Amino acid sequence: MAWTWWVDFDKRFIGQWKREDGARVLSIRQNSESGEVEVKISWLPDGGHNFPALYTECDKNSLCFFHNDRFNRAEYILTLTHDDFIKCEFTQVGLTEEPIIRNYERIAHIPYDLDPPKPTVALKDAPKIDILKEYAEYGDIKSDLKFEFKFDERENMLDILGKYNLDELVKDKSDVDTAIALMHWFCARYRHGNPDGGGLAKERTPQALMDYADQHEGRTNCRGLAITLAQLIRAYNIKTFHVTCMPYEQPFDDCHVVVSVYCESLGKWIMLDPSANLYLKNKAGEIIGVEEFRDILLADGELFANPESTNWGNEGSMTNLDGYRDYMAKNLMRIERYGISSYGKDWQGGKVVLIPQKYYDNEAKNFDEAQQKNFITSREYFWQS
Repeated sequence: MAWTWWVDFDKRFIGQWKREDGARVLSIRQNSESGEVEVKISWLPDGGHNFPALYTECDKNSLCFFHNDRFNRAEYILTLTHDDFIKCEFTQVGLTEEPIIRNYERIAHIPYDLDPPKPTVALKDAPKIDILKEYAEYGDIKSDLKFEFKFDERENMLDILGKYNLDELVKDKSDVDTAIALMHWFCARYRHGNPDGGGLAKERTPQALMDYADQHEGRTNCRGLAITLAQLIRAYNIKTFHVTCMPYEQPFDDCHVVVSVYCESLGKWIMLDPSANLYLKNKAGEIIGVEEFRDILLADGELFANPESTNWGNEGSMTNLDGYRDYMAKNLMRIERYGISSYGKDWQGGKVVLIPQKYYDNEAKNFDEAQQKNFITSREYFWQS
């Protein structure tokens, strides 16, 4: 796109624009001092959770901006088709081969206030690993919540197990090998992506989640992948739950969801990441879990990815872990799990959020009372089997 000075910017773009399906709102304004155009993207109809475009430019006819991290980079090219209508050409790394055309309608000539409300916890301007190291230590604060595995998946998933002959796939395998074999099978069919701006079926049954992905070129987001894989593994009577990994700041525009599997044969939890068909080993060659992964990051220790891993479901492997280490250093500040793991459920039976003691003593006090009741600092309690 040919760059022009902002003095040539078509001011008809300024205002609030809602996507035709109501799933997204754009707020566009021109800074009165610098002249630069500022764009914020919202997934809520009232403009809440406004996330800034990372880079914005224009030519005489269009406005272009980018959003998301480098693994999921999305590009928007806006063209005015009328004073009150915009055509948007949307592309996303690893998701679209051709632009997706979306139409936006003006809902106001005045943009939302682009200065977000005061965050509960403001973003720290420091390397993510340094922030994690500052908040390395846990405490001993526990919860009364009891963890329960219903193991009602198999009876509700006989259609999937039979259609794909999964019993034969895992026949005579250990719990470790069963979980890994199911992940490899699953990731050969489904990949990470954020179709429709959300990337997740409303229902949380494996059937609904897989059907949604089938309708979107085999893609769903990290939560959809993790919930489905966890249920597949529980269908073989192995304790498994999805783990939401969140950053320091609140609110945030990105987190990650992985799968934690308790392997009786190893006497510990291991981590599987279906967004990249990934598991990790330490320098001794042992498969590790989320807890040990965090410890190794804090110690700047060695990590090794399985050779079958992918670059977030795209071509290439995850054997160069530099980007993944940094990404997860960001997302291992707050770790969340729910009380009951069962068929077709995302959240059930209450939840706990494991946070460092320093975070509990300081930043956690900025959260509302209901959220504070979920916070614990005992890693032993969180990772009980």
